[in-house]
Amino acid sequence: MAPGCKPNLRAIDGGLAKVPPAPKTLGPEAREEWRRAAQDLVDRKVLAKSDLPALEAYAVAYAMMRKLQPIAAKSDPVIINEKTGAVKKNPAHVMLTNYLNICLRYQGELGLTPASRNRRAVSAPTAGDEWDQYDL
Repeated sequence: MAPGCKPNLRAIDGGLAKVPPAPKTLGPEAREEWRRAAQDLVDRKVLAKSDLPALEAYAVAYAMMRKLQPIAAKSDPVIINEKTGAVKKNPAHVMLTNYLNICLRYQGELGLTPASRNRRAVSAPTAGDEWDQYDL
């Protein structure tokens, strides 16, 4: 491979062949994102059992980000103290930014962004009973 070239995404040996059921603890918005993201990863044959905790964390962060969007949209990005003139960031915007960043990090780790799809490390899934909570 030439320097600067990104490797092609390859299927993972032992990758999941179907979308696993979402954990029961996920809310409706998170379950929907779990199914959407998992289907994409399964279709590309890059979802392993070891990815499920990261997929769950991503789905939770995604749902929180979606919940915060309308709150932040209704408020100004900064709050000005009328007495002192001090300016501070609106907590709704701070939280939304944090969840957007968390989502982006998990998308990169899972291979859900255009750039990460081409550089996702290929590794064999690990065996073990730690994945039992995902009802595979």
